[in-house]
Amino acid sequence: MTYYDKIIETAKFISDFYGEKIDYAVVLGSGISLELDNQKELSYADIPNFPGNNKSSHVKGHANKLTFGNVAGKTVMVLNGRLHYYEGHSMKDVAFMTYVVKFMNIKGLFITNACGAINTNYSEGDIVCLDDFISLVTDNPLIGANDDRLGQRFVDMTTPFNPKLVETLSKSAEELNITLHHGTYGFFMGPYFETRAEIQAFKTMGCDLVGMSTVPEVIAANHAQLPVAVLACATNMATGIQERKHDHEHVLKTAQKISGNLKQLLTKTLEKLD
Repeated sequence: MTYYDKIIETAKFISDFYGEKIDYAVVLGSGISLELDNQKELSYADIPNFPGNNKSSHVKGHANKLTFGNVAGKTVMVLNGRLHYYEGHSMKDVAFMTYVVKFMNIKGLFITNACGAINTNYSEGDIVCLDDFISLVTDNPLIGANDDRLGQRFVDMTTPFNPKLVETLSKSAEELNITLHHGTYGFFMGPYFETRAEIQAFKTMGCDLVGMSTVPEVIAANHAQLPVAVLACATNMATGIQERKHDHEHVLKTAQKISGNLKQLLTKTLEKLD
């Protein structure tokens, strides 16, 4: 079965499972939660063709399930956890569910993540709406033969994040009195936390944030012409900026604290969208 055929089969399976038209999808990063009204669940392990022989992510803080329900009058599908390149998955595996979202005829995708802040104008616990990204990884999900049914061979990245979604997020944050920064995200392979020298190099390149996810999904979304926006959650300051050493437990605790503002922001944004 081809990659495309697997995507179509999986999209149909999920659509049939839920049985209702889904308006928007949300990807949740490490430690981030989003409760829905009238919630229904589907384990990643029960989804046909889910990458890695149906073995979901083993990263702590990822619930590894789809949840379906209602927020602000919209029907939403939430991907609670993602696959990471550093786990040994291929880039096409990492991007697989993004294509599934596209072929479920969902209007748009909101991606969240937990990441480190390089820009000292940000503080731990801040939310940053991405305006651009720099991939610090040489691999990406478009390498190899292109399937025109998924998207065109060469993908324009002049505006990787959908202007309408970004503008709506910004207006919602203003109305809620939630500080929403804008910045550039550096995609680092991991899984180790970056060195001081690496962070200085990334800062010189123009990165405001650094993290180990998100960019493969954004590339796939642009390839598939799926509107996408990213809310990056600064769960720690980057190496050499904060005095303390990094640990994943701290990332999870900070992400949990951010979840409240994140839900408010997404709810208000969904209210404003068609």
